[in-house]
Amino acid sequence: MSDDRRARLVALEERLGHRFATPSLLDQALTHTSLANERPAGHLVHNEPLEFLGDAVLGLLVADLLHHRDPSGPEGSKSKARAQLVSAQSLARRADALGLPALLRLGRGEEKTGGRAKAALWANAFEAVIAALYLDGGIGAARAFVQAEFKRELQPGALADVDFKSALQERLQARGEPVPAYTVAAEEGPSHRRRFLVHCVIGGKVAAEGEGSSKKAAQQAAARVALEKLTG
Repeated sequence: MSDDRRARLVALEERLGHRFATPSLLDQALTHTSLANERPAGHLVHNEPLEFLGDAVLGLLVADLLHHRDPSGPEGSKSKARAQLVSAQSLARRADALGLPALLRLGRGEEKTGGRAKAALWANAFEAVIAALYLDGGIGAARAFVQAEFKRELQPGALADVDFKSALQERLQARGEPVPAYTVAAEEGPSHRRRFLVHCVIGGKVAAEGEGSSKKAAQQAAARVALEKLTG
């Protein structure tokens, strides 16, 4: 690892609030498979295994924090809140705030085709970093970071349980417009972390799109964007 790379990772450690005993874990979390594929077999590890672990650790920690926020609250609202917090859009936004996109190590082909600007890679890197925190410092280190990162959203009342699909339909009906339809535009990812891209179609035209870990979550996301457009 070059001195410049090490210095940039140390700066990231400050933002994460954890000093790594094994800095190579953090470096791995930010290494895309495209770079590993360009190196001799077995020469370079990448972040896909960490993404898998980080996805599970993040889901557990967010569920735990939501439970402690409202121990007797309904399961449905907690599930919706968790889906909102760990959505690809949410994680990509947090990754960007941490400066992860600039620290990604990409293969030349991925770099040339605009991989560094792909929000999906940012979200994956965020999950991989959580796994690195967990492996290096245990569940305590991962929990401390997740708790600080999601602190604002975990405040009581911060996550409103809004049914955007119903709200959008009511708004359109009040305007005398046709009710929306939802179509699955894309479905990708392994079975344990499927991602859906859904189009919200109004009057035969795509009005908005949304992404989520389930079709329902993606529909809600698309409805939210369409509703925001209607309300300005």
